[in-house]
Amino acid sequence: EVASPAGRKAMLNQFDFFPKLHDELKVKTLSGGAVSIVSAFCIFVLFVSELSIYLTVKKTDHVLVDKSRDVEVLINFDITVHRLPCKLVSIDAKDSFGQHQTNVLHHIHKYRLDSAGEYVDESPEKIELKQTLATEELTQLDSIPKVQTPAPTPQPTEAPGEKKCLDCFGAAKYPGACCNTCEELRQAYMNRGWSTQTLGNTPQCKGKPIGGDGADLLAKGEGCRISGYLNVSKVQGYFHLSPGKTKQMNTLHIYDMGAFTDGKFNISHTVHSLSFGKQYPGSHNPLDNTTKSFGEEVTIGMFQYYIKVVPTRYNHLNGNTVETNQFSVTDHLRILPSIRSLKPGSLPGVFVHYDFSPMRVEITESRQPLAHFLTQLCAILGGVFTVSGIIDQMVYQSMKQMKKVSLGKF
Repeated sequence: EVASPAGRKAMLNQFDFFPKLHDELKVKTLSGGAVSIVSAFCIFVLFVSELSIYLTVKKTDHVLVDKSRDVEVLINFDITVHRLPCKLVSIDAKDSFGQHQTNVLHHIHKYRLDSAGEYVDESPEKIELKQTLATEELTQLDSIPKVQTPAPTPQPTEAPGEKKCLDCFGAAKYPGACCNTCEELRQAYMNRGWSTQTLGNTPQCKGKPIGGDGADLLAKGEGCRISGYLNVSKVQGYFHLSPGKTKQMNTLHIYDMGAFTDGKFNISHTVHSLSFGKQYPGSHNPLDNTTKSFGEEVTIGMFQYYIKVVPTRYNHLNGNTVETNQFSVTDHLRILPSIRSLKPGSLPGVFVHYDFSPMRVEITESRQPLAHFLTQLCAILGGVFTVSGIIDQMVYQSMKQMKKVSLGKF
């Protein structure tokens, strides 16, 4: 027999877990109102707290063995040397594979600074590597074999009506070339990699300022801001900012320090930024905005940073991945003797030595699942209502008993 609609409704009523009372049977009290207000405030505070947790992106770190191979690392840097002109600063890099990039300028800009640290010229100097190698000046120190440059010889007397053609003293690119001005002769010497310090004895330059060596800029107290990046192999190596100019001759790496006539220079510098790879949220580079200042007690020195680079992979919440690096650093100042008594391995300047860790850090962003958030909200609502109901009943029953006692009915 099929149950009638009224019978089906009566059967369904039997499963009601929430029986209702008529309004006339409900009693509203002052204590119940106070408990309700406190309960609503607690629900609001807990809801805001849970929502904040849900919206917060958590970062989890894992340490793994680094298995990457044949990877190049991008070194970004922005460094100011306060008392070395741009003409007298070279950037060199070498790694344990023996790859030596001389005067690496193809990714680097130099900005001239005056003695007060202000820009002399807003436009930076950028030179391609191949051009740099063709025009670097070269002067050997006393501790290494001298580069033999032809000594200037007296010029023959020019006959009336003959076209003037002064000798280049062996520095010309092709036979018969003329160096009629001091600038032409100086440029020819620079193209050959010869020192220009002796040009004051030549007819073209006698009594004239040679220029080009940067000694005049050094006397003015000029500085240089150097910024750019290097692509290096993922092996141990270093790069450094050295005074003078450099050139590779056979197996020798030679530095021209002829402009430092007094044998002194200041290696005070500021590292505005230094990073190995791309930036990621929460990244921190310990050398950023670091200044090292030295007084007259350090006339010539070798300042070294020792950096331990840790490969890092950052996994964004949206699935994007950033391959980068973190690093820690220590530093050391080594005071050197005079320029003319330097030994191999004791070149003055600012050195950045780096080595890579065999371990890799993986940072992963994550967020609380939506289902977990909704579960927590239900727990908050149910828990607060349950606890507040118990408190309300306790207060209500206590007040009833106290009222009975006061009326003498207990």
